[in-house]
Amino acid sequence: MGELDHDRPVSLEIMAEAKEQVELYFSSVDQDSDLVAFLKEKAVERVAGKLIENPDYARDLQIPEPDPYWNGPKPKGPRDYLKRKVVLPSLPQVVLEIQNVINSPDSSADDLAKAISKDPKLVASLLRLANSAMFSFRAEVDTPSRAVALMGFRQVSSLALGAASLSLFRRSKDSILDIEKFWKHSIACGVIAQEIAKKAGIGDPERFFVCGLLHDIGLYIIYESDTSLASTLQYRADEEGKSFYSLEREMLGFDHAILGGTVLKDWNFPKSLVVAAAGHHDEVKSAEFHDAGLVHVAEFISRAMGYDLGLSKVLGDFSDEVWQTVNLSLDDFKEILPDINSTIESVCEILVEE
Repeated sequence: MGELDHDRPVSLEIMAEAKEQVELYFSSVDQDSDLVAFLKEKAVERVAGKLIENPDYARDLQIPEPDPYWNGPKPKGPRDYLKRKVVLPSLPQVVLEIQNVINSPDSSADDLAKAISKDPKLVASLLRLANSAMFSFRAEVDTPSRAVALMGFRQVSSLALGAASLSLFRRSKDSILDIEKFWKHSIACGVIAQEIAKKAGIGDPERFFVCGLLHDIGLYIIYESDTSLASTLQYRADEEGKSFYSLEREMLGFDHAILGGTVLKDWNFPKSLVVAAAGHHDEVKSAEFHDAGLVHVAEFISRAMGYDLGLSKVLGDFSDEVWQTVNLSLDDFKEILPDINSTIESVCEILVEE
């Protein structure tokens, strides 16, 4: 993460450059928010640490001009876009089986454990998550059945669905998406959403973890489907100092959030995941629905903490009103921040593929 070592002196030039970068990064955000002010302070320390490690850090973030430059045609909406030559990842069989279990009123805990057990890789990921700092059970969780007994049907089904679905995201040969950054951003968003939900006493924290994991599936589809469009969006965001998703709305008429919600709805994913994906960049939906609101907050925090995709020099919108609906004080957030950092690292080790 390039954190600042407070025992080492930092030159005034480095601190000035770090502050300049961070001011630009946060320039589109409400500066009156206590949370934003705190995140800015931490971001200056992080960027200064990066500059100490690599003096060319800022130069390395420059976006090359797209070739070719995307000129449309502009789709009529997300469904029109999806009718084009779009790369949609294939749902793993285990995801379909878990969905069937979740959607059947007659399903039991044994049915869920059996569905999960059909995929050894998913079993390994699920058990490592269950035994990680995310949960801190006193006894070892050594089988899917044990996981269901300790955590409950809804929690394990959400966690299994998220862990299995993360395997959807693969970088194709021609894609310009940094897939490792994408995975880490998704995981960071999920962990932050879950830990905030726990601290705020909002039900089913694991649900919010999965919402975070899958919130940017629309962005993945754009990058995998049209390199010219993705590179043009990225270049214009960099050149014009605008957020990536504001330019999506300008060029497409919708953003990746709406696109992702449309795909998850078509795939018959739970409503909470659809709402979180579709609404996390919509301040009205984020204020109305906890799933979208928590992901809106967690997504912003994750990028402010450095778990970013490098799509733009500015963070984009953040709603302090939505943050207030979470009903968590800044002191409460500061209290859980060390656990958030350690949990992100441990979950990345479990889920990020080499």
